[in-house]
Amino acid sequence: MIGGSDVAFVALAVNPLGGLLVALPFAILKLHYRPWAAAAIGAPLAYVQVVVVDLGFGLLARIPWWMRMLERRRSARVERLLASRGAFWLSFLATPLLGPWLVMAFMRYGKVPQRQVALPIFSALMTTAAIIATLSALAPSLFAR
Repeated sequence: MIGGSDVAFVALAVNPLGGLLVALPFAILKLHYRPWAAAAIGAPLAYVQVVVVDLGFGLLARIPWWMRMLERRRSARVERLLASRGAFWLSFLATPLLGPWLVMAFMRYGKVPQRQVALPIFSALMTTAAIIATLSALAPSLFAR
């Protein structure tokens, strides 16, 4: 049965502010989740941000004045950068620094569909989750004296 603390973990992991950095230590240190389980559950929950931004952008794309505004502000340099082979590493490295929702918003602005950035964003989330879960599991033994 899911308790209030589990719902708090889900809400923290989905949240664009804090996200995995707050959710995983909470799950491991407070709820006593196993680190691998917290990381395995937390990363897909954090990916929900990408889905929400992608769906929201799709809805906004139906509004003509919104699309006209984006077209006026669009840069050919940004589109070339996003269309290049470096888009994988750009997405992978930017995801932990900026957040998956902002990376997806930037990619949609550059006309890059979610299917092209799903792997680098999710890989970055899994890597970040593994690092945070490991540090959270080791923290009590490192600071205990």
